[in-house]
Amino acid sequence: MRRLFPLPAPHVRPGDFSGAPDDENSAAVASALAAEPGAIAGTATGTDAGAVSGAADSGPAGPVDSGPAGPADSRAGGAADSRTAGRADSRTAGAGDSATAGAADFTDRRWSLDELADAYAYPRLDRGAGWLRANMVSSLDGAAHHEGRSQPLSGDADMRIFGVLRGLADAVVVGAETVRKEGYRPARAREAFAARRAAAGQAPAPVVAVVTASLDLDFSQPLFTEPLVPTVVVTGAGADEDRVRTARKAGAEVVFAGEGAAVDPSRVVGALAGRGLTRLLTEGGPRLLGQFAGSGALDELCLSLAPLVVAGDASRIMNAPVTTVPETFVLASVLEEAGFLFTRYRRS
Repeated sequence: MRRLFPLPAPHVRPGDFSGAPDDENSAAVASALAAEPGAIAGTATGTDAGAVSGAADSGPAGPVDSGPAGPADSRAGGAADSRTAGRADSRTAGAGDSATAGAADFTDRRWSLDELADAYAYPRLDRGAGWLRANMVSSLDGAAHHEGRSQPLSGDADMRIFGVLRGLADAVVVGAETVRKEGYRPARAREAFAARRAAAGQAPAPVVAVVTASLDLDFSQPLFTEPLVPTVVVTGAGADEDRVRTARKAGAEVVFAGEGAAVDPSRVVGALAGRGLTRLLTEGGPRLLGQFAGSGALDELCLSLAPLVVAGDASRIMNAPVTTVPETFVLASVLEEAGFLFTRYRRS
């Protein structure tokens, strides 16, 4: 795996400048080049092509999701209106905004889980605010799945990142349809993230939060009978009372987001943040993700672009009514391995 963006600061060689010491770089010149590459003739402002050569290490790594990835690309998420106006300003360099961490690392090698966790760290947030991140995979021609499943589009590196994103999250937000189709199981604890989660005050494993208006769920499934941490059901305040009682009797925590029977996607993040679940990861499906994006709830999209073409009529990663005005997201980072591009975009 290698980092393609953000770009590293240019390296200034002593021999490029007359009068420069032969045994060290000029910090002043390097600073000037970083601000305006090419301002000084004869400097090397590019990246040595040899620095990014090498075979991609795509050794096996197990997924942290104890259930299969889904047809609707079982990666999708939540929303909120409880954010405070200066939330983005509360991030600090190197902690909240990790886009520049390790920017000079263009070496093609296998990244450790800790390195990936640092690269994908959540931003620091104002108290009570939440952050909704989506993780999806797509083919080159825009398909979110192949013959009903996203797994054929995935690969070893994609599954490593998939696992890391779960290892960092307080809750995995998923639509009821995806839960039913994929037989979702509880997330499991992973030793690799135990110390990091404990230091952050997180539970040993992320909560699975199921978004549903009808509560048409099989509460005898392991997702509700065998979770390490109680499963959350997100529904509207007007949901069927009998189904709400059944969910609670099965051990699920019921969270209301919206006044009617349907869930208001713009209130999901706030409802979960009110339960202390602020680092949110949505895994689909496309309809739910489209609703979150359309309501302005999506903060970040981690999109894996597979080097595959599937054709057909598979859905896109978002399937919802067109937005009135397209919303701009800013590229935060790009990693590459074995032809896969792992992009990360944040809402501007």
